[in-house]
Amino acid sequence: MNILAIGAHPDDIEVFCAGTLLKYKQQGHNIFIALTTSGNIGSNEYASREEIALARENEQLEAAKIMGAQVKFLRFDDQGLQDTPETRRAVINAIRWANPDVILANYPEDPSTDHAVTGKIVSEVMLSIPGKLIPADEPPIAKNPSLFYYGTPVGIGFLPEVYVDITDVYELKKEALTKHTSQFNWMDVYQTHGLLDILEITDKFRGLQAGFIYAEGYRAFRLHGYMPNFKLLP
Repeated sequence: MNILAIGAHPDDIEVFCAGTLLKYKQQGHNIFIALTTSGNIGSNEYASREEIALARENEQLEAAKIMGAQVKFLRFDDQGLQDTPETRRAVINAIRWANPDVILANYPEDPSTDHAVTGKIVSEVMLSIPGKLIPADEPPIAKNPSLFYYGTPVGIGFLPEVYVDITDVYELKKEALTKHTSQFNWMDVYQTHGLLDILEITDKFRGLQAGFIYAEGYRAFRLHGYMPNFKLLP
């Protein structure tokens, strides 16, 4: 299968769903990552947005190596993502590029605006991915992928309906997150816990809910023609 994880920022994938991607990798599936922004505001240690974006894209490419993933950067501005025809076209292109059987994406009700807009656009273009008259640069695809939303920062406002046991790949997930070195000081600007501590607390809590040691939780997108197939989760 082809698995596409779509996120708003570099490090979203590693925080929220890298364990699931690593499980898919173990099973021999093809992994794709698409990011709507390059996180070009997410640091106070660089002189310009361009420098931040370059650093964060390079960090994402290093993290992706651990998951064996191909990466596509859509390069919209961080903390200013808008639902526009241009953004929708880029997201449609990314989905068609990956030709996925499963899509993992931000939750549309996430308190983070970039996260919410990313999840909303993915949800609302699902009916567009097979249409030949839809404005896009990639050809239509014939698959009807299952879309699952991963969690929100520290789980606020998100109640999973299905869980993936990531216990045996948790250390690799943590290793992937450590590639995002620019984010450790940045998260300290406004968070009371370090990034790795937040990861462990959240994934242990989801594990506690599900009866595992570590887990990632998901909610399913439902639309006639795109009903979720839970058996496709690893």
